[in-house]
Amino acid sequence: MKGMQKIKRGKQFTGVVLYSLKSGSHHKITPYVIGGNMTSSTATELISEFKSTQLLRPDVAKPVWHNSLRLPKGESLSTRQWAAFADDYMTRMGFTDTHLRCYILHDDADGQHIHIIASRINMVGGKLYLGKNENLVSTRIISELERIHGLTETTPATSSRPQAKRKPSRNELMMAERTAAPCPKSQLQALIDNALTRRPDLLTFVRLLGQEGVSCKPNIATTGKMNGFSFQYQGIAFKASQLGKKYGWSSLQALVDFTPEHLILLKEARQPTKPKTASVPVPVPVPVPVPVPVPVPVPVPVPSCESEEQAANRETILEKILQLEEKMRQERQQETVSVIQLRSKLHNTARQIPRQRRLYSWLGLLGHIVALLRRRGMSLLHATAHPFHQILHLHLLTPCHSITKNPIKEQSVKNNSYHAP
Repeated sequence: MKGMQKIKRGKQFTGVVLYSLKSGSHHKITPYVIGGNMTSSTATELISEFKSTQLLRPDVAKPVWHNSLRLPKGESLSTRQWAAFADDYMTRMGFTDTHLRCYILHDDADGQHIHIIASRINMVGGKLYLGKNENLVSTRIISELERIHGLTETTPATSSRPQAKRKPSRNELMMAERTAAPCPKSQLQALIDNALTRRPDLLTFVRLLGQEGVSCKPNIATTGKMNGFSFQYQGIAFKASQLGKKYGWSSLQALVDFTPEHLILLKEARQPTKPKTASVPVPVPVPVPVPVPVPVPVPVPVPSCESEEQAANRETILEKILQLEEKMRQERQQETVSVIQLRSKLHNTARQIPRQRRLYSWLGLLGHIVALLRRRGMSLLHATAHPFHQILHLHLLTPCHSITKNPIKEQSVKNNSYHAP
């Protein structure tokens, strides 16, 4: 029995139901429903029941699940046998009794087959059937059910088993054509096959390959478990997986006889052996003669090849450099002295400014006092030719009689005017 190469999923139930129930000229009988868990049998009623599950999960884009199972040509089953086979198949695929499904039988010249149409949405809770790797799982389940139900075992449409013996790649074939010699991979596979013909033990197998120029490196874990071999031939390293499944340890251990002692010997042979050092008698120490000190040769001064003119020029340049350095040092000293002097002047000026301000304020006060005393005739100072605030030198304080007489007269006139009736 064979299933579809790829299980199909769809968006709508209408198309697949109408296609499965549609009668064709190649059909011996009209297709009809032979099993499942649905109450209806016509296309309209089946579509209506399937659509009721879509209302539970409107977010699911593809709720339709569709597969077909075909018997070999010339074989047939009753409707009861078909239904039992399909029920077992759907249960092993992961569908439950609350997933709506129907089985539709077709009978034509190529043999009987059924179409299984199911909803991925569970009627209870709306849980979605995911079905991971369902194409591989379906092939395995069909092979198991063929043995259980006593049907003819057919070769699966697609086999996931790895190749027992890998073929040379395109590059390897091209290299073989250029060199007119078989590729190293094919040669190594042939040598391993020849070594396995008489079912040797593990050590003999390794020795036979070593005689043919093949280096075998065992892969033994620290726990003592043997994981397989890696081979080297004509300077090219090959893993067992590159040669094919036949050369892996899972297949190789059935073709050789081995014991745990063989693995221990292979593990010890793989470890580098340390050379054994023989015991050598200790020689008697012989007195070593004291070395005589060798006189160190005194270095002889080498005469200079420099001319007198070049030496004079070099001395002149050195003198000029020294003069420039001295001049720069003196200029720096002068700059430092000028900066110090400027700072002292600024400091003294800053100290004198408050004194001058205080003196000017006292002079103004004295000027007001003198003017007040003069108006009352009580001034002790002589009248001068210059205002008092302009007197900066003592010689300006010389009395001016012409100026002093007039005020006295004016004062006397004023006094007499006050006594007049």
